[in-house]
Amino acid sequence: MSLALTHLSSGTAALALALSTAAPPRELQSEVPGGYHEAMDLRRDDEPPDGDKQVTLGSVLFALGLIQAGGGVSSYITATPRFCRGVYGDVSDQTCSGLRIYGIVGIAFGGLMAVTGATFLGWGLIRRQKHRTWMRERGLRVGPMFAPGQHGVSLGFRF
Repeated sequence: MSLALTHLSSGTAALALALSTAAPPRELQSEVPGGYHEAMDLRRDDEPPDGDKQVTLGSVLFALGLIQAGGGVSSYITATPRFCRGVYGDVSDQTCSGLRIYGIVGIAFGGLMAVTGATFLGWGLIRRQKHRTWMRERGLRVGPMFAPGQHGVSLGFRF
């Protein structure tokens, strides 16, 4: 009997807990206590990406796209009715037509690869220029100094 009452009272407690309302959530602190700055707040401007990955990818895609498009042009020209039988031997007109389609697909695929590569290459070069400008503004500066009665070299360094 006591075992049944124990189960009944724990079941009643579980039911009461399930039906009760949840406590309101605690407010999270949105700033560092004590008025200190977070580490990311102290960094005024982050170093921009240097664009090396985009330049590398763009160079490879552009070059391979040009090669593919050149191969497609070659396939298309050799499959024209004027050259088809001389290049491929005794083949049917249907075979020459299929080879021309193969050349057209090669031109289209190579062209898309070249355009994609040129886009990535341009994107990477723009990023590279922004990174170099950023570095130039923060690095060591050496330059001539000319002023009335003063001549020399001016050195400056920012970090």
